[in-house]
Amino acid sequence: MEEKRRGDAAPGSGDRPGRAEKVLRDFVVTIDGPAGSGKSTTASRLASRLGFSYLDTGAMYRAVTLAALERGVDPEDGAAVSRLAESVSIELGGGPEGASVRLDGRDVAREIRGAEVSRFVSPVSRHEGVRRAMVRLQRRAGAGGGVVAEGRDTGSVVFPHAAVRVFLVADAEARAKRREAQLRSMGIVPDIEEIRQNIRSRDEMDSGRAVSPLVRPAGAFLVDTSDISIEEQVSLVEAEVRGEAARLAEAAIMDGERNPAARARPYYRASRALVRALFRGLFGLEIRGGERLRFRENYIFASNHVSYADPPVVGCALDREIWFLAKKELFRNRAFARLIGAYHAIPVDREEIERKTMKRIFSILEGGGSILMFPEGTRSRTGDLRPLKPGLGYTAVSAGVSIAPVYVAGTNDLGRCLLRRRRLRVVIGPPIRIRADRIATDRKSEYRILTAMVASELEMLRDEARN
Repeated sequence: MEEKRRGDAAPGSGDRPGRAEKVLRDFVVTIDGPAGSGKSTTASRLASRLGFSYLDTGAMYRAVTLAALERGVDPEDGAAVSRLAESVSIELGGGPEGASVRLDGRDVAREIRGAEVSRFVSPVSRHEGVRRAMVRLQRRAGAGGGVVAEGRDTGSVVFPHAAVRVFLVADAEARAKRREAQLRSMGIVPDIEEIRQNIRSRDEMDSGRAVSPLVRPAGAFLVDTSDISIEEQVSLVEAEVRGEAARLAEAAIMDGERNPAARARPYYRASRALVRALFRGLFGLEIRGGERLRFRENYIFASNHVSYADPPVVGCALDREIWFLAKKELFRNRAFARLIGAYHAIPVDREEIERKTMKRIFSILEGGGSILMFPEGTRSRTGDLRPLKPGLGYTAVSAGVSIAPVYVAGTNDLGRCLLRRRRLRVVIGPPIRIRADRIATDRKSEYRILTAMVASELEMLRDEARN
């Protein structure tokens, strides 16, 4: 009998429960939904069951609102409230139950649930500067995994790469009664009609705000909590989380195992190694995040675009043979066309991708290959992220392939990189997965939301690249 080589273990072999637990420890779970849908209770109890930390993002916005009211800052004054959000200290604690919310060292867990704070939290939270400050803190808190985060944009903006994204819904009356019970448990005697009005107002503000509006994240697990108990909804979400951990454990690459998805032909491997060595030697290329792709999966890699050097720099940083989209004008020179064609460049019209090109892309993805796309459509000469084309979301959802965001920095300033005054960096982000049975019925909306989630992830990677 031929001896099995180290690293050739079959997918899912070995201690399956142990593999699932290892995968689970890295999870971020997000629970979003409108006010009163049961997010806080579900998230805190789920965190307790999983042994995760609990991140109540709504409490952070309430703490900023309380600070504004106490210091006489107009909640509608975006500049003033944003400055305040940057200056205050907010800490969440008390274990999985999230009992402690400290504002500049003072426990304000009870005060932030008062009627006045509830009335003004939506105007405060819709300011871009406030959200930017809070999202930065939230991402830092969830960086190591093992977190259940709840709020209104945790799955769409804060953690778009979350392993499980949950969206809770409930009818308005059920939500009002739930909020009334919550306040009474805290010793607060509420006005039920005021609660109903507050919920209606918050729904309108949260869904209509320009910055991070309340949306169901692409691929979210939908739970209607109107007519089920807290115990039932927590159990539903826990089953979803543990089921996803078991599913990903089958695809995970553990230490000593080879990744069959990270394959490349000899000429491609040799060229990649040569180009990588060239960029490292000349420009100090640094590659981060490759360990985030230790799964038997192919991907659509979605990168920002600032220079003609982006394709070879990103391509040499990835651990697999890839195909990439290039504008058709690059193929006018026959010799250059043969060169980039040998390294899988696919000519595209920047205005509209032809049907035959899409067929080729889908064929590559269905065959287990990976595609590199630059969804901004054209280079950003300033280096700022431009709006992404929704075709990225369409391609991922239609092909059933995960998106792996990639951020490249320094390709538009290679001279300074050569002198080591700037670092040439490629940061590979965690994949954003969309299960086929979790796609919303409004597919066009799903494409747009997924594309926006990738944009949020690229912003996160941009911040990582700067550190």
